[in-house]
Amino acid sequence: MSTSRLPPVRQLVGIPLNVLFFLLLMVLAWGSWSGFVASPVRVGVIVLHLLMIPVMTLSTSGRSKGLDHAPDWKPFFPLLVFHSLFTAYVMPYMDARDLWVLPGGDVTRWAGLVLLTAGVALRLGPMLALGRRFASVVALQPDHTLTTTGFYGLVRHPSYLGILLMDVGFAGVFRSAIAVALLPLVFWMFKRRMDVEEAFMIGRFGGEYRDYATRTARLLPGVY
Repeated sequence: MSTSRLPPVRQLVGIPLNVLFFLLLMVLAWGSWSGFVASPVRVGVIVLHLLMIPVMTLSTSGRSKGLDHAPDWKPFFPLLVFHSLFTAYVMPYMDARDLWVLPGGDVTRWAGLVLLTAGVALRLGPMLALGRRFASVVALQPDHTLTTTGFYGLVRHPSYLGILLMDVGFAGVFRSAIAVALLPLVFWMFKRRMDVEEAFMIGRFGGEYRDYATRTARLLPGVY
């Protein structure tokens, strides 16, 4: 984790507040704090998010546009807001009231937590690997170099793979049949983001990135 300089105040304050607000929405949707933490699976969700805060806040560049950046696909941010609110509020609300839930009870919840944990690891690992080169916008940061080893030696977008695993995990934790039905939309949303990111990387790193792309999968080796 880079410690050469502290991130800007808005990042030091904004990221923790966003994560805590996300958790607060889950508790409010469930109906009570005591009810939410009655399940060790949901306690696990809280722990995972608290572990994410220092990495996202201190290791990355947050939303810095760096030296250069690419404008996002326009529907991406509105869809991302919907995605977050649906996860934080609708899913726990429906689970608490047994509305349109998946079968399997606690087995489904625990399986979801396992997948959520794997997704968090894949989300945080690239952040730690890239440090300040990692940002939530498509941007070129100072001293930016192309990383093709570690997580990035396996797939080109390990962080997005982590997000998709987290989505499947949340669907299990909150037994959400609707979340499962919406997974193709979530995949499509991040596919469009990957299109933007890869076009930007080719523009900045040219043949080096093209060569890298020919020998690695986007998300799943041998599949996509």
